[in-house]
Amino acid sequence: MKNKENFDEYMQLGNTLMGSEKYNEAIKYFEKAEKIDIMNLDVHLSKGIAYANLENYDEAKDEFEKALKIDKKCGVAYFHIGNIEILNDNKSKGIELYNNAIAYGYDNAQVYYSLGLMYEDNDVDLALRNYAKAIMKDHSRPDIRVRKIRLLIANDNLELALKDLNEMILANPDIYEGYHLKYLVLEKMNKLDEAQNIINEAISIFPDDPAFLLDNASLMITNKKYNKAIKYLDEIRNKTEYDSEMDRSIEMEKAKAYSKLEDLKKTCKCLEKAKSIRANETPSRNDPEATYLLMNCYAAMKDYAKTIEEARELKNIKINNLYTHAAYFFEPFSLNSMGKEKEAKKLYEESIEYYRRSTLKQASNVDAYIYRVMVLRELERYQEALELADFLVSLYDNLSEIHILKATILEKLGRDKEAKEERKKAENMEQIVNIPNQF
Repeated sequence: MKNKENFDEYMQLGNTLMGSEKYNEAIKYFEKAEKIDIMNLDVHLSKGIAYANLENYDEAKDEFEKALKIDKKCGVAYFHIGNIEILNDNKSKGIELYNNAIAYGYDNAQVYYSLGLMYEDNDVDLALRNYAKAIMKDHSRPDIRVRKIRLLIANDNLELALKDLNEMILANPDIYEGYHLKYLVLEKMNKLDEAQNIINEAISIFPDDPAFLLDNASLMITNKKYNKAIKYLDEIRNKTEYDSEMDRSIEMEKAKAYSKLEDLKKTCKCLEKAKSIRANETPSRNDPEATYLLMNCYAAMKDYAKTIEEARELKNIKINNLYTHAAYFFEPFSLNSMGKEKEAKKLYEESIEYYRRSTLKQASNVDAYIYRVMVLRELERYQEALELADFLVSLYDNLSEIHILKATILEKLGRDKEAKEERKKAENMEQIVNIPNQF
């Protein structure tokens, strides 16, 4: 009886220390409990969780495997080993272990949420189903609802996103993201009056949150009230307490307004300030978004030296996304525009291989395909460019920019009638397809 009392006390003390994030100290008490009862399942699960929080994943996995030796149907152990496999970049094994966890009764919100995260990149429907199951298991977690809604928005499922947002706001009226995301959805749906109403409601509920003031300025820009937006953004800066990231966001919104006014000098000035704000906050921290927009802005101003500078900065960040794809085009394009054809040609050839690797890694990477076509066009390899453009049209027939790109190639080949047809398709499409501004 004494041993049982000691065991219970050691476990209680260990769990109390775990709750205070004192994991090393907690492990010492779990080890004391283990000496009393080495075959106790909770001992090994608790030790495993403590080690995992210390990022000692090998020790954590060893404890969870000991738990499975005691009970081979321990769902929670499968779940935690799955987490470790995911952290070790073994995604398929992690998903398998999550499904084992569910099969053995560990079907709580977290396991479905984790599965949703794993499926987001390659199976959106399956990700959404898992998020829905997670919400059913735990209605009190707005973070799961937010993740699901963001995925719906990213895939232009706006009606369902709006439905989920209304449910979220009803269930969690004090959560900022619900109002912000609802504003974004209504703006995307061009329901601007409703978007204004939700911003006004949010400002009344969260009067001290400057983020909604920023949303208000963004809506002014959408409504083409550019000068009013700039003035309003300056008022936010003068009257509101905010952090450096908010300060950067103000400059980014001002840049957007100035770009709409076609004042490229002021646009660049705001973007440069946005970059410096982030750099001053953390000297080693990059700002890919502002750098990308500056690169585009300098290219539009034909300041090719600065365009190259921004492009090289993006390439050095080495993130395989739209920003980097653009950099691999704009650097040789700028060199060519400066009369440095030999250097440009060499970089164009390197860019083709970069884009090829990107699409082999992710077949749906439409940006990499588009830039590859553009490079082939610049190299006057028109037949190759047209072949790849035809492939893109067959996959993404509803994107106007692909038809415009194909038209430019057909014009180079002297096929003007076909080029006009492609441009006509793009013009008709622009009425129903929202092609975003580069800002």
